[in-house]
This record gives sequence, structure tokens and C-alpha cells, in this order.
Amino acid sequence: MSGNDSRAVDAREDADRFRHLFENVQDAVVEFELHGEEPVVATVNDAFCEMFGVNRGEVVGASLNDLIVPSERMTESNRFDQRTAAGKSNYAIVDRRTEDGLKTLLYRGIPYDGGDRGFALYTDLTDEIRQERELAVLNRVLRYNLSEDVDALLGHAEELAASVDDPELAATASALRERALALERTSEEARDLERVLDADPVLEPTPLGEVVQSALADVPLADYADVTVDVGDAPAVLSGGHLDRAVAALVDNAVRYADAETPVVEITARRVGDGVELTVRDRGPGLPDTERRLLTGDVDLTPLDHGSGLGLWLVRWIATAYDGAVAYDERDDGSAITLELRAATGD
Repeated sequence: MSGNDSRAVDAREDADRFRHLFENVQDAVVEFELHGEEPVVATVNDAFCEMFGVNRGEVVGASLNDLIVPSERMTESNRFDQRTAAGKSNYAIVDRRTEDGLKTLLYRGIPYDGGDRGFALYTDLTDEIRQERELAVLNRVLRYNLSEDVDALLGHAEELAASVDDPELAATASALRERALALERTSEEARDLERVLDADPVLEPTPLGEVVQSALADVPLADYADVTVDVGDAPAVLSGGHLDRAVAALVDNAVRYADAETPVVEITARRVGDGVELTVRDRGPGLPDTERRLLTGDVDLTPLDHGSGLGLWLVRWIATAYDGAVAYDERDDGSAITLELRAATGD
């Protein structure tokens, strides 16, 4: 077989493999040609015919936009076509007319042949988007109701503590208040986790002094502790905007579980190579082994393994989101949790 014949066989095999993929992929796929900036259907797969309720033979040569784009979305679609003509890919969530009415789809546009031709792939996201919106509404309602109930519990507990002389009843009122405060803290931590997980962080230089100051201002228990801070010589770090929440969680945990009447907390930072270590030290009993391993990533996080709220989850997720890590060190007089962060360039 000559070299030309071999290349011809390879080309046919490549075409056969592509055709097999095109026909069997579950996404709706259309190949189109650009006439000016108007996409004209060249061929479609079965999934496209099923999603949009069209016959393959009848749509070839038709305008793709006229076929599936709602009139109020034409301006958006025209921008996509202009990008395709310039040889640029498209990736967006769009609304398109389908066999079952208007649906929300993930659209991916892939140009080729210098932008004269291209492929468009559509994946139905309607159910996922609706479920996400319903869950968001449910989450807001639950959080509002929880906040209202916690406020009521705190009010009743404080009234009870102020009006009873029986030591046992006073102790019960105090325990009720502590449980309500713990519930309130868990609710706030869940809110913070939601914000962190929803965010796509853009890492920017962040002075550690500002981070620590913001964190301490958000931990009421810090007023009852002996807190010292020494981060003055440490360079700025790369943060996505939630680093103060991680520090606040560490400080709150250090104060809340301290054995002493006046807890002692030390916050320090130092540069180590290309990174910065921000450490929160306490003189408490330390973390249980399971929570220590969860914090440092030695085991996977599961809700059933965690016993002291969501704060330590928050610490680990924030650190890893910022390309950092968490280290734990237990000493005779307490423990230390260190956030290993990236130093901002130029410092």
C-alpha cells in the first residue's frame, strides 16, 4: 500500500470514528456553515432532532437561529455568531425553543475551518436549574425561620434565668441559652460555607493585619479572652475574600473550648519560602483525633464524623480554595492550627 493510500485509509477511519461519536453522543449536536454571520444547518444528530422536534432531512439548509432561538434572544445569539466567525469558541447557559417548549440549555459552540463552519452542542439544564432555584428558596426560608426561632429561644432562656431562684432551674436556663447560641453559630457557619462554595475566588493580595482585625471583630467571645496578635512583618497573602472567616472560626474554636476562665489565644504569621504561615495557638485541650484528621485532610469530610459545628470544615475549604493547606500541632500546653498560604508576589 502506497503512502497516499495509507493516508486515505486513515482519513476514512477518522471520519468513521467522528461520525460514530456524532451520532451516538447524548448531547444535541448540529454542524453548521456560516453564511455571512448566519449559521445554516449542515447536519444534525438524532439527539438534536429529538430535543428540538425536527426532521433531519427538513432542517438541512435552514437558519439555525430561526429554528431554535427565541426572538427576544436574537441579539445574544448574534454575538455568539460573531465570535464563531472570528474563530472563537462559545460557552453559555441559554434559553432555546425545544419540542417541549422553552428550555434552559448549556450551549457550547466550537468553530473550525477558520470560523466558516462550526459545531453547536446543547445539554438540557432545565431540571437542574429549577432544582437549584427551589433549593435556594428553601435554604433562605429555613435560615430565616431558624434565626427567628433562635432569637426566641435566647429571649426565653434569658427571661427564665433572670426570674428563677432555684439553682437547678437557673442551670437549665443557662444550658438552654448555650445550646441556642451553638445553634445560632452553626447557622452562621452554614451561611459562610454557602458563600465560600458558591464563589469562584479571584486571588488578590491581602494584608494579614486587616484579615485578623476583621476576624476578631466578628468573634464576640474574643472579648472574654487574652488575644495577642503579631503579624506585622509577614507579607500580604493571596486571598479570595473569605480568609477572615477561616481565622474567625479558629479563634472562636480556641476560645469556646478552652479550659481556662480567661482563654489565651496567640495569632502569629511568618514567611516560609514562597508562602506565609498564619498560626492560631491556644492553651486548650486540643482537637479529637477525628476532627484533627478532617481538618488537615488526612480523611474525607463527612457530616457524621464532625462534632463541633462547621467551623473547621470552613477553615479547610477556604485554605484549599486559596491553593493553601492546614497543619495541626499538638503541644503539652495546647495546640496550634496553621494556615499555609501563598505569599503575594512582590512582597
